[in-house]
Parts: sequence; structure tokens; C-alpha cells
Amino acid sequence: MPDLLIRNVSAELKERIEREARASETSLSEAAKALIEKGLGSAEPPRRLGTELFNLIPPEYRGDDLVFEIPDLASDPPDFS
Repeated sequence: MPDLLIRNVSAELKERIEREARASETSLSEAAKALIEKGLGSAEPPRRLGTELFNLIPPEYRGDDLVFEIPDLASDPPDFS
């Protein structure tokens, strides 16, 4: 199995990984691998505008006639500040 060496890790990051290792009762290497896996595997699915609109309506007011889907992804609102 290949190795990975990461240089110049901040003391704070190393301490966070060490705390994670202690909490999960694993080695520092195992904790770092788990955190990398978790970080790479947590990509959010694209937000759909219809789903976002549907979620704004309380469940008691939802019905079969509520169809908001638009083929584009929802974008963040503009910042006018």
C-alpha cells in the first residue's frame, strides 16, 4: 500500500487529529485517513431550485400539485452590500 507524507502541518491541525484519534481510540494515522475519507466523501449533491422551494413550504401545506423543478441548479442570492 502506498504511503503519503504531509509536511508543514500546523500544530493546531495536528492537535485536532490527535484528539480525533484519542476519541476514536485509533492511531494518528488511522484517524487522519478517516478524516481524509470523510472529507472527500462528503461532496454535497447539487441543489435543485424546485427542491429548495418545496422545502420552504411546511409539510402540512404540501400537495401533489406543487411542482417547482427547473433544470438549472439553484444559485446563491446576490450580495448587494
